[in-house]
Amino acid sequence: MSTEPQISVQPIEAVQLANINVLSSEYLQIDNFLTPDEHQQLLNYVLGKEAEFVSTSTSTKAMNYRQSMVLYSFPEFSQLILKRIEAIIPDVITRLGLLSFPISYIESQLTAHNDGNYYKIHNDNGSPETVLRELTYVYYFYQEPKHFSGGELLIYDSKISSNFYVNSDFFKTVEPRNNSIVFFLSRYMHEVLPVNCPSKVFAASRFTINGWVNRATN
Repeated sequence: MSTEPQISVQPIEAVQLANINVLSSEYLQIDNFLTPDEHQQLLNYVLGKEAEFVSTSTSTKAMNYRQSMVLYSFPEFSQLILKRIEAIIPDVITRLGLLSFPISYIESQLTAHNDGNYYKIHNDNGSPETVLRELTYVYYFYQEPKHFSGGELLIYDSKISSNFYVNSDFFKTVEPRNNSIVFFLSRYMHEVLPVNCPSKVFAASRFTINGWVNRATN
């Protein structure tokens, strides 16, 4: 299955929400997700993998919609991240005010945003291939002192249009705090603002491990 987000909207039962103009988006940001040693080991690992990063794309192959670099395979750390996420998911679901759901699997990829990189507005579960994605997570890490600015995550509130969830004009701004992880519903429309990294050096990038918690069908 592709790990690339789709650019789409989600159908809903409009009768349930007929009197609601805007649905507020909610997210949870947890600091100090990894220990200091794990954080430093991850940074060292990524800097040693620079040559293995490839350009990102979108499932629709839209031009000028996303610019960044991605590392799809990083087993030395993906399992660490996934085990940590699995351990806290019940608490995350509770704190987001969601109903518990059975989990089938969790996806992950490692991304680097350098100077001028961005990701325009999209959601993460707008296709048959990605419809089981229930929660999106983004873990931020980078070298300090920080050598970039920008790269904030905007999570849009939703509104109803022709029985579909679409983004409203209102949004929450999430700062990419070092060694923090953010969780939010995969149906939320969101974007990554452009990164400003004057040196353009790979090691100065805004790094993330991001992915999706998939709902089990049974």
